[in-house]
Amino acid sequence: MRPFTPPDPKGMRDYFDVYERHEPQMNEHLMAVCSRIPSLAQVIKAMPKEQLEAQRKAGLQTLRAGCVDGNWGPLLEQQKVQGAMYANMNIPFGDWYELISAFEKVMIPHLVTAYAKEPERLSRSLTALSDYIDQGMGFIAEEYLKVKERIINQQAEAIQELSTPVLQVGERLLLIPLIGVLDTHRARSLTESLLRAVRDYRAKVVVIDITGVAAVDSKVANHLFQTVSAAKLMGAQSIITGLSAEVANSLVVLGVDVNRLNAVGDLQGGLEEANRILAGRGANAHTDPPAP
Repeated sequence: MRPFTPPDPKGMRDYFDVYERHEPQMNEHLMAVCSRIPSLAQVIKAMPKEQLEAQRKAGLQTLRAGCVDGNWGPLLEQQKVQGAMYANMNIPFGDWYELISAFEKVMIPHLVTAYAKEPERLSRSLTALSDYIDQGMGFIAEEYLKVKERIINQQAEAIQELSTPVLQVGERLLLIPLIGVLDTHRARSLTESLLRAVRDYRAKVVVIDITGVAAVDSKVANHLFQTVSAAKLMGAQSIITGLSAEVANSLVVLGVDVNRLNAVGDLQGGLEEANRILAGRGANAHTDPPAP
């Protein structure tokens, strides 16, 4: 985050003197502007009048501390909180910018009226105000984008989890139904989710159903083999179900050794095979020799 450079102290004090005199009218005007912006109108409508009034008074004191006393810390922290709040509430940043623009259109004429006979003072207050707004918007925008990025990453993780769901369908039995395109990135996610679930559920058998997968290339096929091998190292056998004729033919054309996969025609057959393995009767189950 870029460091904050305090605007010209004299200019900010002159600005605050005028602002404080007109603050009630300014607040009323800004509330009217908010009522015309749907996202901000919802926020205002949800807040009791007492809370709005308390925030107004607190905001005025915080602004005074920065503009008059040079104590900018609380105001900058408030702006960061605002930026995060707008992002979490999914308020478009353009709506906040519209509100600030409305503020400037009303505030600047008040400054011109107050210091029209003192050009140097007028210029100083206008420059300080512009500097303060630019930096304040920068702080709000930076926090807004930071929170938005975190939200997007969380949503991406949630979508990734949904794209490779691992379901516990029985004691030590897991099912992974795959639908859509199985690319390298998703295959890697599949491996991570599967191994984590094998550990968490102490699974012995995993059924990977690819009925809804239209195509598998050689890289993905090899990754699938690696997933099966990694699960085996953790003590879980894997069963592939739903291998379509198109996918099977593609694997053969690609020269993939399909014998490395324990494949069963459909999901029902795969679950039946899984239960036989768990019961110690499956084709690949390790059974004790019969008693003499």
